[in-house]
Amino acid sequence: MLTAFNYDRAYNVGIEFKANYQVDGLRFYGNLAIARQRATEVISNQFLFGLDEYSYIANHYVYTDHAQTITGSAGASYKWDRTRLSIELIYGSGLRSGFANTDHVPAYSQVNLGVAHELPMPGMKPLTLRFDIINVFDHVYELRDGSGIGVFAPQFGPRRGFFGSVSQRF
Repeated sequence: MLTAFNYDRAYNVGIEFKANYQVDGLRFYGNLAIARQRATEVISNQFLFGLDEYSYIANHYVYTDHAQTITGSAGASYKWDRTRLSIELIYGSGLRSGFANTDHVPAYSQVNLGVAHELPMPGMKPLTLRFDIINVFDHVYELRDGSGIGVFAPQFGPRRGFFGSVSQRF
């Protein structure tokens, strides 16, 4: 659980690109965000910081704890008759870590797969059966290593998971 505190001054700049393409049953999408978030002077819950880190933050703009320079995702799906197959890829350049967030954890990526099938229902909209595999290659990666400003605990990306669902539209 993250611990709340506030900065006196901060800025957030960045750019985001987005693309979608569809032809017949084939769809593609891509997203890329490049950003920089920095702040200075902690003005609440100062007791959370050691004197050296607090003094550094008071005199320097530091990367915020959620700062990740590059974030991206891309995916494709193909619908054949009543079945849709999908693949999704995500990428992150790594969240901040270390003394006063001067470092960052390694970059990470993840691949997800899915299949959904619509079953016709007499007198109703179709019933959808779906199965997804999250983190297909079971890539173990750290989102946070427990160091850095305001983090205090490590956090990891999801391990491989298998998920099924049944949904009915009304």
